[in-house]
Amino acid sequence: MNDNEWSGAPHILTVRAVHLPHGPLDDGCLDYDLEHPPSCQQEEYHLGYMRYTCAIADHEGDSGLPFSLRYSGTPITEPGTYRIQAWGAKYWTELGYEYDGGVGVMEPAEATA
Repeated sequence: MNDNEWSGAPHILTVRAVHLPHGPLDDGCLDYDLEHPPSCQQEEYHLGYMRYTCAIADHEGDSGLPFSLRYSGTPITEPGTYRIQAWGAKYWTELGYEYDGGVGVMEPAEATA
C-alpha cells in the first residue's frame, strides 16, 4: 500500500440471511448486524439519534453494503461472520485527482493480523 491508498479499521459483519440479486442491476440484500470497533466515532444525527461517522457507515448509508462489497470484488453470498474493511485510493488523471473506494471482505491472513 502506498500514500495514495488507505484502509480503515476492521469491522465485524454478521450476516443472518442473503437475498441474491434478481438481475444485473440489483445488488441483492443482506440481513445483518454490524459491529463497529471502539475507534469509530459517533455523532448526534437527528432527535438524539446517534450515527457512526466512519467510512463503512458512509458506504452503508450511501450505496449499501451489498453494492460496495460487490464493487470491491468480495460479494457475500452465504450467511456467516466476516471481517470487513473500508478502502480508498486516489489516482492522478489529466483532469486532476480521482478518488475510488469501497468496502471489502478481509482475507483471513489480514483478519488475524
